[in-house]
Amino acid sequence: MDRTPATPADVLGVPLLPPGSVTAAGNRLRGVLGRVHAAMAPPPARILTALFGMLEHRALVLLCRAGVPDALTRPTAIPQLAGRLGADPVRLERLLRYAATRGWVRLDRRGRVRPTRITAFLRADHPGGWRAWVDFAGGQEIVAAVGALSVDEEAADGFAAVNGAPFFDWMAQHPDNWATFDRAMGAGGRMHGLTLAAALDWSGDRRVCDVGGGTGALLSTLLDLMPDLEGTLLDLPEVVARAVPHPRLQTSGGDAFAHVPEGFDTYLLVNVLHDWDDADAVRLLTRVAQATGASGRVVVVEAEHTAVPRDALAVSADLLMAALTHGGRERGTEGFVELGRTAGLRHERAVRLASGDLAHVFHPRRDRGA
Repeated sequence: MDRTPATPADVLGVPLLPPGSVTAAGNRLRGVLGRVHAAMAPPPARILTALFGMLEHRALVLLCRAGVPDALTRPTAIPQLAGRLGADPVRLERLLRYAATRGWVRLDRRGRVRPTRITAFLRADHPGGWRAWVDFAGGQEIVAAVGALSVDEEAADGFAAVNGAPFFDWMAQHPDNWATFDRAMGAGGRMHGLTLAAALDWSGDRRVCDVGGGTGALLSTLLDLMPDLEGTLLDLPEVVARAVPHPRLQTSGGDAFAHVPEGFDTYLLVNVLHDWDDADAVRLLTRVAQATGASGRVVVVEAEHTAVPRDALAVSADLLMAALTHGGRERGTEGFVELGRTAGLRHERAVRLASGDLAHVFHPRRDRGA
């Protein structure tokens, strides 16, 4: 079977992966510029801008549901685009004017709407797959959970409170939504496959297990880049049943809290631990540590929680975890060191990835059997 490997251009929109340090510096610069830009506005304007931010989510979802990114391949008059989409031209123009202020499309002086680089990434057939994130985040279950965010001590699981079941239980009851979630995770998985291949040394590895790896987008990307590597995808049976085909990828359907297969050189947990509170994160890491041989390693990839918030995406991901999970959150390096120690793992180092995330590399503690 012919395969087209993921590329940085398709997944991230850049010709080459930057070093992790460059990504971190770029994120810091954007943060500084953003704060300077915001500080130029008086407080009432900043308050109203924040409140009107609720429109940004819905406008992006509507833009995609209306089919604008898929239909817009060249400069097009708005009435013509409206006719193609079966939309009201006046309402469509109002949506497009908002979208233009966000860079999703561009309006020229002749009244035509033009696609941008963002428009391309929002198309359903774009190889990066990021459109799935819009489909996932636009679901009413997600909107309701975010709307239920609270600082009340009793509001332990907002998603369950408004949807009737915890996130993963609810997804199991709604397979179409779970398939959309899988596609969204696949976009991030391809990105992490590229960045992990570039940032870590794989020369001594022959077998890798992706724990909670969804449908295998990350693992298949990694295998494409590492021709001597074989991989096993571990996730729930109904998830691995949808795994992407790859000649060197095997699947193992099961609950990682109950059993993790042994004998792999590297175990990956990518954006998995942030779904769980500390107690469950330790339980999962302990299972992985028990499966890891004396010379194996465990690689945990998450966004970074810092004492002073710097990365807007990491802070946003942390708040999203508060909305969707019972106790899930982003953690700092110190938190991962402690989780690993409790689970019988030694934190060796944290590697900055081109995505901006950190890859925490663990090895089994020599004294864990004592």
